[in-house]
Amino acid sequence: ARSQFAAALPARVTAIEEHVARGAWEEARRGAHKLHGSAATYGFAALGVSAAAIEAALLDAGEPSDAARARIAGHLVEARAEAERAAGGAP
Repeated sequence: ARSQFAAALPARVTAIEEHVARGAWEEARRGAHKLHGSAATYGFAALGVSAAAIEAALLDAGEPSDAARARIAGHLVEARAEAERAAGGAP
């Protein structure tokens, strides 16, 4: 189950990236929230931290500020790297 989860991680990050690109903030926040919880459950702590940071940046209602968008973009880069690492390291 862990290897299947790991293999799906890049697609989950892509979905969050797509929500952010469309300005679908609530969908992005929900995706980050789910990823945060499940990554922690499966032992991908660094990815969970990145997802939690994305969620926190999106928690403010409405349109994120430019500074928040920059933080979200940085956390998405980190999440992408962790997801690729996890998927590549899956047995």
